[in-house]
Amino acid sequence: MHPVANSILKKYENDLPRVLTNQKMNEYLKELRQLAGFDEPFYKKITIGGKRVTKKFKKWELLCTHTARRSFATNLYLAGFQAISIMKITGHQTEKAFLKYIKVTPEEHANKLLEFWQNQGVYLKIAK
Repeated sequence: MHPVANSILKKYENDLPRVLTNQKMNEYLKELRQLAGFDEPFYKKITIGGKRVTKKFKKWELLCTHTARRSFATNLYLAGFQAISIMKITGHQTEKAFLKYIKVTPEEHANKLLEFWQNQGVYLKIAK
């Protein structure tokens, strides 16, 4: 178990506070993020009436517990944790579905490749 989870269990003497409904937790998360001033715009493609449109949101409007779940998987993947192990945690059956689920940018993929080369001691030589 993660050390933070262990410290929370110890704090409450293994008697955790009551569980909030997912809907209530999402409301609280949005409120906290709004109060913290996360008002920058975020553009998201959605389907309305069978048509794909780009809609503008404030970042706090889109925050939910699922955001944390997806971020957890993405951050573990970027940290070099094996995809197959993350898939066991998230419940993804195929690597294809998992890779669509996590949010890794082309730049992050390039950085992972560079990190791999550096860890392997493989460097490209520039011909002169």
